[in-house]
Amino acid sequence: MTHEPPKMKSIQETKKPLTPQQLERAARVFSTLSEVSRLRLLQELMQGPGTVSELVEATGMKQGNVSKQLGILHNARLVERERDGNFIRYAIADEMVVHLCEVVCDSLRRQAIREAEQFTL
Repeated sequence: MTHEPPKMKSIQETKKPLTPQQLERAARVFSTLSEVSRLRLLQELMQGPGTVSELVEATGMKQGNVSKQLGILHNARLVERERDGNFIRYAIADEMVVHLCEVVCDSLRRQAIREAEQFTL
């Protein structure tokens, strides 16, 4: 008698597969998020909108780098910008970014706890 492996439930059972164009867009989003300085800026913007100067102060990054990375995030439609007097104020454009960061960060926290528990056993 042969035993069949248990059927694993597909995570995406109820969702339609992405089109090739949608997969390309997803790859661009992940590529944009693969830069540490962009993640630092997004982390700050999750606290609320900010100007380049405010983000420079909060992150310790150089002004030119902050501006460059915000431009990349804006072109990827992950942040939006709005004029506020003489300043441009940046904000998270899509809540998906917040949810994605929460999923990844929660997973990393759980992994760190498991690793720490291995050393305390």
